Amino acid sequence: MKTLIKTLVLALTLSAVSQVASANPAGEKKTATSYKAAIFPAANATTLNVIVEKEMGYRVQISVKNALGTVLHTEYLTKKEGKFWSKLNLAELPNGTYRVEVSNGAETTAKEFTISSIAPATVSRTIALH
Repeated sequence: MKTLIKTLVLALTLSAVSQVASANPAGEKKTATSYKAAIFPAANATTLNVIVEKEMGYRVQISVKNALGTVLHTEYLTKKEGKFWSKLNLAELPNGTYRVEVSNGAETTAKEFTISSIAPATVSRTIALH
């Protein structure tokens, strides 16, 4: 009976060690985390949605840049934040090409977008009496 219990304990210990070893092969040090980012326009024409889901313990930076690469807006996700949703108001930006970047320092997700205004059509009407 003692031999059976020792064998079971040894088997369980070996299986637990092999699972830990396969999760982190060769004892590699975890340096950066991956994240998921979604960038899409809102229903109105002046807002851009940015949704980020990341692991706790890592920082992520969200930046809006113009065509020249000048940073116009930056938001930081702290190590304690896991999910983040920002609605960027783009109403004040002039027509042009812009870029949203989400980065954790090792990985960067970037989406370009263009802002263009359509001149309102003027309606010209006359009234003629007969």
